[in-house]
Amino acid sequence: MHLTALSKWKLERWFRTVRLQLLPALTEADTHDLEALNRRLWACVEGEYHQTPHRGLDGDTPADRWAGNAGAITLPGDLGDLFLFEEKRKVQKDRTISLHGVAYEVDAALIGETVLLRYDPVRRQRGIQVHHRGRLIETAKPVDAYANCFVGRDHGTKLLTPTASASAPPSGLPLRDFDEDF
Repeated sequence: MHLTALSKWKLERWFRTVRLQLLPALTEADTHDLEALNRRLWACVEGEYHQTPHRGLDGDTPADRWAGNAGAITLPGDLGDLFLFEEKRKVQKDRTISLHGVAYEVDAALIGETVLLRYDPVRRQRGIQVHHRGRLIETAKPVDAYANCFVGRDHGTKLLTPTASASAPPSGLPLRDFDEDF
């Protein structure tokens, strides 16, 4: 990233201000450790720099300029979404994708398509965001393997229809009912 001439000038002006105003005012106690130096810098910035009129701001103080423009500033809705991991996957014929050894179910309309998965690696149990063509489609949950095996697939239309009740797995063989007279 290249800095513009104005940006370079602003940085140079900031460091000049620090050299001329902050450094001469530091005491030995201020330079004892980093925490003390940071406290002194913060006090200088908030107490002096932001309260002093600047020529570059047409005589306004930085605090006044910020207060006047603060209403126009919008922040993203969920800052956590900015730090999600991303990976691309192709949706398999059984409408699943795999991420780190876990299969997730997605919309059947995405079969054969490449999707972008966005997730928090620490909280994957909350689900994986599935994006297709720049749009959030759904939040995928881990596959219910038992229910998934009862879904019929029409590969021509990509429609899914349940073929049997998938409400509860079979109970198994009642071993007590076997006759002991084999």
